[in-house]
Amino acid sequence: IYSSLCCECGVPISPNPANICVACLRSKVDISQGIPKQVSISFCKQCQRYFQPPGTWIQCALESRELLALCLKKIKAPLNKVRLVDAGFVWTEPHSKRLKVKLTIQKEVSCTQFSQHG
Repeated sequence: IYSSLCCECGVPISPNPANICVACLRSKVDISQGIPKQVSISFCKQCQRYFQPPGTWIQCALESRELLALCLKKIKAPLNKVRLVDAGFVWTEPHSKRLKVKLTIQKEVSCTQFSQHG
């Protein structure tokens, strides 16, 4: 049951403290702010291993859980501010030297985290 209108776009919404719909809230607040979009992971071509700081080289298959864990450790600190819902690899060309990871995150947003301009 809708009993309120979004203060930005006028769409009927269930009442919430911000009085704003999810679409408008997403356009105003970037919960991924502070999470790096790129990180570097060292790979040795000779031994086919990935560097796991502080001083270990580990063997991981492409798109394995171990490699995903290694990637997530590189961005661990900024992830403390959000809830990690899902993580997985995104397909890249076989000859590509890039690993792409897609993260799904959640965060509760308070009314004070965005400003309304009229």
